[in-house]
Amino acid sequence: MIKGFREFLGDDRGTATIEFVLLVPMVLTIFFASFESSFYMIRSVMLERSVDIVVREIRLGTLDNVTHKILKQRFCETSALVFSVDACVAKMRVWMQPINTATFSMVTPQRHCMDKSANVNPDDPPPTGEFAFGSDNDIMLLSICLLEEPLFPTTIVGAALVGANGNGDDENYGIVVTSVFVNEPG
Repeated sequence: MIKGFREFLGDDRGTATIEFVLLVPMVLTIFFASFESSFYMIRSVMLERSVDIVVREIRLGTLDNVTHKILKQRFCETSALVFSVDACVAKMRVWMQPINTATFSMVTPQRHCMDKSANVNPDDPPPTGEFAFGSDNDIMLLSICLLEEPLFPTTIVGAALVGANGNGDDENYGIVVTSVFVNEPG
């Protein structure tokens, strides 16, 4: 009996398999988490770049007859990571209001991207108090939120991102970009 137990303890077959089974899940978790967070950062940077381009077009007056829908389309068209402009427009919420320069009191931007329980038609105008172009020399506060799907929703980072934006959506996460600009006169 003791001899058989010693042989069992001395047997080193399968040790590489045990190390593989213990280490591969940790290595894959780190890989997927870094990939997901990197892609989130790329999406965020590309949306910020898009907002900068479109805000510059608004300030310089090169974007004519601006409506809420056209503004959303321009944000989606200038973003390099958008595969479908229509899908991007449907997942985007744009909030813009002038800042009162007498008191510098501002209306608080929305805290969620969109309410998935409500039927939202991208062609409908935004709700009252959510979008205004302002007039000449107004300081404008602009907030854009775009819902994106995680690449790996079952990983630690992907699971932490979804549902964290408070919009009742457990499949997407929100990327929020905020900008301030002045409406140029004329």
